[in-house]
Amino acid sequence: MAIVLPGSFVYLPHLYTGGAAVMAALKQIEGALVVVNKRKGIGHYSPWEKVRPLVEDQLTGTETIFTTVANPYDALTGAYVQNDNHFQIRHRSRALGRECTFKDFLEVWCELNRPPYMNDNRLFYHASDASVHLRYETLQRDLDTLMRRLPDTPGSVQLGPVNETPDKDHWTSYFTDAAYAFVNEQFQDEIVEFGYAFVWSNDALV
Repeated sequence: MAIVLPGSFVYLPHLYTGGAAVMAALKQIEGALVVVNKRKGIGHYSPWEKVRPLVEDQLTGTETIFTTVANPYDALTGAYVQNDNHFQIRHRSRALGRECTFKDFLEVWCELNRPPYMNDNRLFYHASDASVHLRYETLQRDLDTLMRRLPDTPGSVQLGPVNETPDKDHWTSYFTDAAYAFVNEQFQDEIVEFGYAFVWSNDALV
């Protein structure tokens, strides 16, 4: 899915980044198009290469492509809470003879989402399509800043409530030092590219 305002912007949503709230707000802009075609594999989170053919005859080529990202530590815990009953996770639990820990889940996540399934970015897998990345932690401010820059958009687009992952505690509660080390190694590109700081242990946050 994408939200497209011809001549102005293309929004590509991501999981665990406030994407549903941003889509709901952008749909209200006059002239905005909701691009979805599940028969062609265009679901809620699709890369620009799948979306573009559906709207390219309406584009001017001047559109700003943007997306939303989040602190990778937080986004990964959201994935863990929502996927802890996933088949591959249950299969890994049986093989281990115990319930998967968060670090076990991270290992499975990386195995399942390695290239080419999500290109070369496993977490925000089509962020490379976008020239602007709005951060979950400052979403309303970043969105308003962008809207003021773009033609044919209101100066401010009010976001509704951002959906929180049900039953998810603060992301730090899921991390051990081993999990931090794994994430810092596997997702260092995402941490650096989107301006987040590396965290090494929960003690460092006290």
